[in-house]
Amino acid sequence: MSMRRTFPKAVRLHHSRTIREVFEKGVYLSLGPIGVKYKMAEAESSRFAVSVKKKAGSATCRNRIKRLLREAIRQERSLLNYAYDICFFVASPPKHPLDSSYVLRQVRRFFNNLNKESSE
Repeated sequence: MSMRRTFPKAVRLHHSRTIREVFEKGVYLSLGPIGVKYKMAEAESSRFAVSVKKKAGSATCRNRIKRLLREAIRQERSLLNYAYDICFFVASPPKHPLDSSYVLRQVRRFFNNLNKESSE
């Protein structure tokens, strides 16, 4: 599969069984208001899920957070050297409104840390 900057169904983690497995057996990492659970995958490329709970704010706020996360994933997923199943989630409202540069920076830092961790 080409690593274009898209977010097709092939890179989305959408089966509840698989998502449940990531949350049960995965490693947790905090990126400020964004939580991440991830584990190595048997798939040929990384797959992603984005979840924002209702406690995180109004529908417009939740949708904005999801759009920002998906866009950051689209732009930075080519940095990953190994296949992972990754779930990004926001469970509580952020103290300050999230902006695109902050989310992009956090996702980039997380992907770089994954690469360093995998190469060791």
